[in-house]
Amino acid sequence: MAESSKKRPKRPSDYPVPGAIGGQLIRTMLKAVRSTKLEIPVTSHILCACSGGADSTALALLVARYGRRLGSRVSLLHINHGWRGEESDGDEAFVLLLGKKLGIPVWVERLEEKPKKGESWEAHARDFRKVVFRRYSARLEGASIFTGHTADDQAETRLWRLFTGAPAKLGGGILMRHGVEVRPLLGVRRRDLISFLHEEKQIWREDSSNFDPRFLRARMRRDLMPVLEEIFPKAIESINSVDHSKS
Repeated sequence: MAESSKKRPKRPSDYPVPGAIGGQLIRTMLKAVRSTKLEIPVTSHILCACSGGADSTALALLVARYGRRLGSRVSLLHINHGWRGEESDGDEAFVLLLGKKLGIPVWVERLEEKPKKGESWEAHARDFRKVVFRRYSARLEGASIFTGHTADDQAETRLWRLFTGAPAKLGGGILMRHGVEVRPLLGVRRRDLISFLHEEKQIWREDSSNFDPRFLRARMRRDLMPVLEEIFPKAIESINSVDHSKS
């Protein structure tokens, strides 16, 4: 008898099983998604914004390889800002290969326009990302855009807003969910994501602009945060535990 061409439904044994670190991260990520009360239909799309850096590469692996309980189709979305020349092109090539490795589509957008006079590169890139995220969410019928923001990013943002007196609630942080964006790793330390990548034997790209002293956030990441943690080992957790909504 000829074998039926009809595919059987996948069983739990058909899916890869994460290691100890990956398993813990998946549980944390799923709990975070549930906390946003986000309902993701089985037929909907999840786009993982992926720069090729450690955080977003870990997010891509967690969602595409082990996040089957989200019950959704997964793609990667890469934005090539172009400001680092060959390095930026290398990031794009890396994400394309990562998508191929994971067996999922990759969407690429390139930032062609330069900032307007008086506008910083950081603000220009951030505004472009927001436009791209909204466009792809609409194009893919309400897709959720997952980003790899971590607890480290949260602490940096809170301190940056506190020290600069930035608009919005003074000292307030990044929201777990805002518009089409969902940040399921906001309670996870960057070092844990790197440990997960080592567990998976997965390489990632290093963005030199993350440590470029021309950018204030980069200087905070390079100079301020390590000193804070050296003096106060629980600095990140303490900064993020403060409830600014009641201040």
